[in-house]
Amino acid sequence: MKEATEWLAANWIPAGVLSGFVVLMILSAWYANRRRERRPGPIVIALSFYATFLSTNTFLGQAGFGYKVGIAWMLGALVFVLCGWVAWFVVAPRMIVDARRTLGDDVALDQVTVPGYLRRKYNSPLAGYMSAVIVLGASLLYILAVFKGIGHIFAEILNVSYETAVIAVFLLVVFYTCWGMIGAILHTDTVQGILMAIGAVLLFGVVLWGADWELIRASPDLDANGRALGSDLLSWGALMSPGYILGLSLGTGIKLVVAPRLVVRFLLFRHAERRALRTAQWLSFGLMALTIPMLFSLGILAHGVIPAAQSAHFFQNTDELVPFLVKEMFGPALGAVILGSFLCAALSSIDSVLHVAGAALAVDLWAQWRKDVPLQTVERLQRASIFAVAALPAWAALDPPADVVPLTAFSGALFGGCFFPALVVGLWRKEAHRAPVTASILAGAIAVMGWFSAQQWQWVGTDIHPVVAGLAASLLAYFLAWEWVRGGYSRSACSTGEIREQQHDS
Repeated sequence: MKEATEWLAANWIPAGVLSGFVVLMILSAWYANRRRERRPGPIVIALSFYATFLSTNTFLGQAGFGYKVGIAWMLGALVFVLCGWVAWFVVAPRMIVDARRTLGDDVALDQVTVPGYLRRKYNSPLAGYMSAVIVLGASLLYILAVFKGIGHIFAEILNVSYETAVIAVFLLVVFYTCWGMIGAILHTDTVQGILMAIGAVLLFGVVLWGADWELIRASPDLDANGRALGSDLLSWGALMSPGYILGLSLGTGIKLVVAPRLVVRFLLFRHAERRALRTAQWLSFGLMALTIPMLFSLGILAHGVIPAAQSAHFFQNTDELVPFLVKEMFGPALGAVILGSFLCAALSSIDSVLHVAGAALAVDLWAQWRKDVPLQTVERLQRASIFAVAALPAWAALDPPADVVPLTAFSGALFGGCFFPALVVGLWRKEAHRAPVTASILAGAIAVMGWFSAQQWQWVGTDIHPVVAGLAASLLAYFLAWEWVRGGYSRSACSTGEIREQQHDS
């Protein structure tokens, strides 16, 4: 009791601000639960999309990773922004129209899923089962990375243990996600998106103002090998291959186009008219174009803030860099506001992934296998599944196995390698055939996991990211299977014609 009192006396300002954020999230979930919407509006969809993508992996992982990569890391920001533009201005208009035709209005909001959409679109139960398994597995990896990120934030600013932070976030996010389901997620994401944008601008502005540019131009900081950086920080490719940076960032950025937790926003927006779509496009993409370059530059600017004696530590632990900057450059009150934006980033990603993973387990696997399950039973199982899929990565996050950036990039590579042909290329095809879709999903999964394993065993280099191998394999399998199917139809048509000619001659 005495220790708790002493901790509260020393940390009452950040604890109070953080409590306000938590209450705000719970009130948003309560409001959504009282007023269930069948058709979320453009502002809700746009801010929810933005908040769901920018997680602590961006605020911590991508923001800190620039510390050991230098100016070339801004290529990653460019990839993210371009993927955001493709998602909203190329994919979204077609997918919304296609979802309106495929799903109609008879699917409840909580049962709208990417595997279900693929199953209906291609009339393929196998595609639904395969995609549900991939969604579940990749989501667990992503949730693990987000739990790790928020653990570091709490440990630095609230002066609590990393384990305490992980457990607290687990309890909070599971509570309001199970309570309000997708309605609560959309409404809390709306509030979280606004707070995240404010936090990103504040963080960038303060670090930019306080950085010493002379130290950035000719940095005395030491890399992991004890070598002074000098001008390498501002040299393209001196610290990491631009090709690998593009692949690494594409592994995460491609999720803007194919990640189920983001694509499901387009499916939920299937009722949108042209004006509503335009509002959502510019609001969501505009926020991404503004804040993503700011966050990616933080690691580079940090060389003008962090003492050289500590540089070697942050080369090895880039996930800890942004929390250190907040602690050093912000007072207790403003630092707590930044902490709140990080908390929002974590919650807005975890709740959506939990909902997607829980739906994959309950709706797309169990309910589809059992058939004719009452909707009320499915909803109860969804809530139980959310708790289950959160507990495993939360437990694993207490001793996480890898850095945040490679872990999330691998999960993004799975989504990109498996779903790009089915979700994106299929939008430009009039016919919807099963074989190309199932072949592309299987080939993409095998290629991503095989290439990743080969890199871990050092059979191949690291310049080509698994997402590149997955995309190449899935697209090749898709088009080969497509030609095979089309050839089958041609052969069938020819055979039918020959039979008719023989009958006519007879």
